[in-house]
Parts: sequence; structure tokens; C-alpha cells
Amino acid sequence: MFENEGETMGKLRLIFICLACFFILSGCQEKKQQPIDERESFAATLNVGDFSIDFLNAAGEKFARWELKKPYTGATLLPDGDTLILYGPEIEEVNFYSLKNGSLKKSFKCGKGISNVLYLEPDAEFAFADKIQNKVRFFDENGKETNSVKTPDYPMAMETDGKKLYVASFKGAKLSVINLRSHETENEFNIPASTAGMLLREKELWIGGHGKGDKPQSAISIYSLETGTLKEELPAPLMPVDFFENEKGIYALSHGTNMLYHYNVHYELMNEAEIGANPFAIDSLGGKLVVAGFDSEKMYWINPDTLDIEETADVGKGPFVIFTREKVK
Repeated sequence: MFENEGETMGKLRLIFICLACFFILSGCQEKKQQPIDERESFAATLNVGDFSIDFLNAAGEKFARWELKKPYTGATLLPDGDTLILYGPEIEEVNFYSLKNGSLKKSFKCGKGISNVLYLEPDAEFAFADKIQNKVRFFDENGKETNSVKTPDYPMAMETDGKKLYVASFKGAKLSVINLRSHETENEFNIPASTAGMLLREKELWIGGHGKGDKPQSAISIYSLETGTLKEELPAPLMPVDFFENEKGIYALSHGTNMLYHYNVHYELMNEAEIGANPFAIDSLGGKLVVAGFDSEKMYWINPDTLDIEETADVGKGPFVIFTREKVK
């Protein structure tokens, strides 16, 4: 009788241990987020103040919110319209999420320091700007690091035309031009320090930034990609940090003065307006411009012709990045 009771107690103890391990392991897994219908168009903000993402439709209505546990500072939506890449310099890995499933698909273990991620579609590879190693690191779709290129201090802003990768170093005050076939730097020229925001056009590159020390940047620098020389400086006080271009022209967002500027292709200022408080990001959805106000914690829908605010929606704390989806390929 006592032997049976001892055997029963042993089995119960084993069951309790297994259950405890199950709950511990379950708690360590990534939380499943609200699925995003693949037919839904949206503008979304990555909010760095409360580690969240808000999804809003074209009418400015919030229909989903993701609560994140990690200090992500960057978000890139892949051309498939479903895969969302989340990253940040304080995080050890770059994470890939499925919007339609609301779950983590895969992670690339790369260590801390990733300040930007760009998908290079022709070669199906990823470029990671690493501010700790001062490199652009290249990864294949399986997370294997295939190459790397040394850069000046703190590579961050990146743009590509499919053949070359343009990398602005935030502290190094240099623009590196990397050949994507040879993975070598083929050119490098001086640019303003504290670069933030780049717009790649056919033969030129628009560059914004914060400025250095007690001298905030008050102009957009336009460089020739053929010669690497400064072509033009457009007044855009203060601190132009993001750009958007459509058939109506080029829009520049200056967070130091809460200003949105509209230029035509001849560099002429067409219009300007004050938008929100400390705006950091601009994009477009349904023919309207969308702007995120970092301090006002709002998303603004802007008429691209008049720059009038047509809709306003509350989002999380510190909206820092906007990503949008119109149609899924």
C-alpha cells in the first residue's frame, strides 16, 4: 500500500515538474499578435515610447494594435506585403513577422548595433547597417551573413537603385557608394554630419539631418550621383529628417520647426505648413500624405496639394516610423 502511495506521489511530482517547465517555456515564447487581414490597406506607426505598433485604415480609424516587448526602432515591410522586419540597435537579433498570422516567422542572430535594414530585392538579400562594427553586413534569406563592407562611423541611412547601395554615416559625415556586385566601396564623398533622411532620385541624392553641436541643420543638401558634388542647398529650417516623392513633387519634413515643405522638381518651394509636434516620419496612403507627430502622439492625413490636415488620429507614445500598404503583390 505504502509503495503504491510513494509511486503515485512520484508520478504527481513528475507531472507538476512537466507542467512548470511547460509554463516557463510558454512564457519565453513570442506573444502572438492580432492578425492583419491581407486585404486591408493601412498606415502603421512604430511607437518607440511604449514599444507598440498601431494600424490605421485610410479613413484614419485604428483597427489593430501590437504590443511589443522589445525596444524596436526600425520597421521594414517587404514587397510581399506580409513580412514585417523589426530591429533596433539594442536588440541582439533582427525579427521577421507575418502580419496575416500575427506571429514571428524567423530571426537573424546578428548581435547589437543594427541601425537600419534594407531589402535588396534583385538579389534577395538584406543589407544591415551596423553602428557598432561600422559596417554594412549582407545576409541571405536564411540568415547567413555572406559579406560585409567597412564604412565610416555609425552607418544609418541607406538607399539603393538595385546596382549600388548608398550609405550615409551619421557620425562619419561621409556617403559611401557600395557596388552590389563586388560588395566593395567604389566611391565616398563628404556630406553633413548627423545625417537623417535620404531621398534617391535618378541622378541625385537629397540628404537631410539634425546638424552638429549647437548648429542645427537648416537646409537640404542635394548631391550629384555622377560627380559626388553638392548641386544645391534648399532652405528647410530646421532639421529636415524625412522625405517623400510623388507625381506632385517632393515633400520634406523638418522636425525642429514642425514644418512640412513641398518642392517641385526644379527645387522651387510650392507650399509649406506646420504639422503636429516634432514630426519624424512621412509616407502616403490612398493619395493622402501621412505624417507622424512624435510629441503630439498623432497621425495626420494631409492633402498633398494644399497641405491642409484632413484627418487626425491618436497613436502610441513616440511614433517614430511609418510603414504603409496599399496593395499586396
